Amino acid sequence: MAIVRNQVDGVMAVLPLRKSTHGVSASFMVRADDEQDYWCKAVNNPASPRVPTNEQVAGRLGALIGVSVALPALVNVDALGAWEFHPGLKLLGGWVHGCRAVEGALETRALDHRTDDDNRVRHAGFYALMDWLSGGDQQWLYTGSAENAYYSHDHGHFFPGGPDWSPTTLTAVGTIPQQLPTPPDGLDRPEIDRLANAIEAVTREEIDDVMSKIPSTWPVSDGDLEALASFLDARRVPAAGRLRGLVP
Repeated sequence: MAIVRNQVDGVMAVLPLRKSTHGVSASFMVRADDEQDYWCKAVNNPASPRVPTNEQVAGRLGALIGVSVALPALVNVDALGAWEFHPGLKLLGGWVHGCRAVEGALETRALDHRTDDDNRVRHAGFYALMDWLSGGDQQWLYTGSAENAYYSHDHGHFFPGGPDWSPTTLTAVGTIPQQLPTPPDGLDRPEIDRLANAIEAVTREEIDDVMSKIPSTWPVSDGDLEALASFLDARRVPAAGRLRGLVP
């Protein structure tokens, strides 16, 4: 399947809600026409115009294999006009990256609370996603309630080179492991096996389909997306094998 970026589906923003006071990508929350709230990142964010691409690809591939991710969506912000989402920066219209807001969630860089909720299952997915996608700057959300349920989010610096990845950086890394430094103690073994099988079962056509959903107006070429698809396809089997070896 070729990467054909001519049909983009998503939701329409109807109301700006608030701006983030954390992070360098100047995320902002909107209400959309599906009555859901989304945290969004625009192409003209202060960090990098490629951040939304990384977010969409990582989030969609995570959802594809059943990882607990903040669900990604494309959000059209035409109805919000030139709203200033960050000091000195206004929306340009068109599509932005969005992910479904997790009510009451707190941000963290610590992979804690493994025995709470079903985090033995949730955390297993984070190890899978990090290695398969050669992730970086990993961050999570957790509900902060009695359950402390974890979600993977903020994938703007995934892939070799972060938002500045290129065919050259992808080739240089190849299938080299990229694993989380947190010990994998207590992960759910059946979920490890399920995730490894799911990664191996992902087809090149499914990876290309994810790339095809990146709006053609975003600053990434079809050739670069094809290189990223090839990189991720080549990493599937090695990453799945490493994942199975995490837990006896």
